[in-house]
Amino acid sequence: MLIAKEIILYIILSLFLFEIFKKYCAKFIIDKPVFRSSHFEDTPTGAGIIFLFTYLIYVFLNKNYVLLVLAPIAILGFLDDVFKIKQIYRLFFQSLNIFFVSIFLLNFDIFANINMSRGFISIIVFLIGLTLINFVNFMDGLDGLVASNMLILFLNYSLNNNFDLISIPIVLFIFLFYNWSPAKIFMGDSGSTFLGIILFFIIFSNKDLNSSILVFLTASPLLMDSLVCLLRRYFNKENIFSPHKKHLYQRLHQNGMKHQEVSLIYATCTFILIIFSHTNNLIIMSSLTILVFLFGLYLEKNWAVPFKN
Repeated sequence: MLIAKEIILYIILSLFLFEIFKKYCAKFIIDKPVFRSSHFEDTPTGAGIIFLFTYLIYVFLNKNYVLLVLAPIAILGFLDDVFKIKQIYRLFFQSLNIFFVSIFLLNFDIFANINMSRGFISIIVFLIGLTLINFVNFMDGLDGLVASNMLILFLNYSLNNNFDLISIPIVLFIFLFYNWSPAKIFMGDSGSTFLGIILFFIIFSNKDLNSSILVFLTASPLLMDSLVCLLRRYFNKENIFSPHKKHLYQRLHQNGMKHQEVSLIYATCTFILIIFSHTNNLIIMSSLTILVFLFGLYLEKNWAVPFKN
């Protein structure tokens, strides 16, 4: 009964806050189109800070204060949405947040059977965290893309593990009404980096390594796009830190696919992987992930503009 009341509270609160944001913040926090943008009009951004507000309501209602360690990156992201913080400072504060999340929330016991030092494992986990945060951020360039995929991932986690994150899929569901094409508001870095660190948390807070790998594979439609794009740019001797529009999702849109079509393709792949993740079979999940990758190659060849212009 208490959970039902909280869910209703998050729905009402999300609707109220997004309406307020759209009405008032639209004047001050604007994403203006640039060469790499997939939108053509000035659009309010930074709405991801509302993800944080609803999350904080859950934390304080349930007195689960240790979860506050996930919050700083959303604040940093909002400041970046408003003031455009330099990349080096963003990476520094992201690194600090990952460090504290690793200390307070992650379950390093899942690596007990791996013959590596705790220090080396910590470095690997840290690099994965930094990568996840920025990969999710990179993918937030099309209406509804990140929000729809993360909604599926986090709802599955909440229903099958615990309700610590239940406010997040609820607020994402409401957000999609504003962010689905044509988007009225964007989540901005305050949203994408916050979702990225939450993904990092749910991957490494599992009871065993097998479960962590399964969660990681369910997020592969988004993550593989970023990884493949990064590697291709590196081997093409491009500056991997410079702005671009070479992700597969961007090139599908450039070739005529609508925002909602691309978002539905990625979300459908994520949903299929979620369904099969309940088999708890790494062979099945790895095979499906390879099929998703091959499907991406098919889209690359037949529907996207060429990687090299």
